[in-house]
Amino acid sequence: MKTIVSSTTPRSFAAALAAATLAAAPAARAADLMDGNNTVYVGLAYLQNHSSMSDLSGLNTPPGLNLNVGNAPALGFGYVRNLGGPWSFELALGVPPRIRTDAMGVNWAALGVSPGAGVTDVHVISPTAFINYHLLGKDVKFDPFVGLGINYTRFADNTALNTLNAHLGPTTISLSDSWGMAAHAGMLYHIDQRWSLVATLGIADVNSNLTSTSYSPLNPSLITSQGKTTIHFHPVVYTVALGYSF
Repeated sequence: MKTIVSSTTPRSFAAALAAATLAAAPAARAADLMDGNNTVYVGLAYLQNHSSMSDLSGLNTPPGLNLNVGNAPALGFGYVRNLGGPWSFELALGVPPRIRTDAMGVNWAALGVSPGAGVTDVHVISPTAFINYHLLGKDVKFDPFVGLGINYTRFADNTALNTLNAHLGPTTISLSDSWGMAAHAGMLYHIDQRWSLVATLGIADVNSNLTSTSYSPLNPSLITSQGKTTIHFHPVVYTVALGYSF
């Protein structure tokens, strides 16, 4: 926009300069925000569990009952903030995937549950914070990085399926929260100053105490059986996402 100054006196010049500075201030603040140090990304993730656990044990729980934790795709997203030097901070999130757990062990058949049948469904809420190190710096086209962090996992909507309810009576499932270390490695491809592609492979230390409690169909307050175990999930997460920097 063209500014017209009607006088060349110092006072008029100062007033014009002040007006121009005020007009430019919002644009300067916007430019400060658009510094490229912040990135948001969204993409596809695949959660693959390599679970291990001891057999269920407890009240009226026969030996030889184990579980296999399944895998699931999910929508992944997150936020990255550039730090000084080759470092960045990342918060990895995602839409909680639904994980199915299957019966494993021949003694399930004695309870009327076929080995391999699904017995529970849970949703996994698992935010993870990382400090990343960019091996070649952050100004290269292909930007490999590694990161260490902390994972928090919470299990929601824990549901016993009809395969349990029909043969053991109404059943509730409880899974404790988990805190543990996490690590990942990945590659960023900077399409331009704003857009990028990223692929990562991540692991985390996730452990949870599971309690399965069944009740009498005739007396909802009477516990007929209860089995407990600790699940070591050993998850591996593969992610491919599109990022936008601002």
